[in-house]
Amino acid sequence: MFKLPEITYPLTIDTIGKMLATGTEMSATCLNTGCNQSSRVNLVALAKRIGSNHSNMAGDLQKFFFCPNCRAAGRNDKRVGFIHHALTADHSQWPRERQIERAKVWRVKS
Repeated sequence: MFKLPEITYPLTIDTIGKMLATGTEMSATCLNTGCNQSSRVNLVALAKRIGSNHSNMAGDLQKFFFCPNCRAAGRNDKRVGFIHHALTADHSQWPRERQIERAKVWRVKS
């Protein structure tokens, strides 16, 4: 595994490790006209691959990402943008809490 960085103030979330430590997530989006494919980035896997102290700025991350749809179509596949945002409830809840919430939805639908 890897060591998460210490959070210092004033807070600057400028590395992948700091994103993990503060509980934020990132999405990658294709910027080609008409594509707009988007997906969540697995920050743990990314940190294992390039290091938790690596910068999380778009210019530093673009070389590690590509759009598979645009690559298959022969378009420029390196036009990728990134969005940093807080964890949403579906992804931040503990598995037991998520299971309880899903059970409530299931009972309502029945």
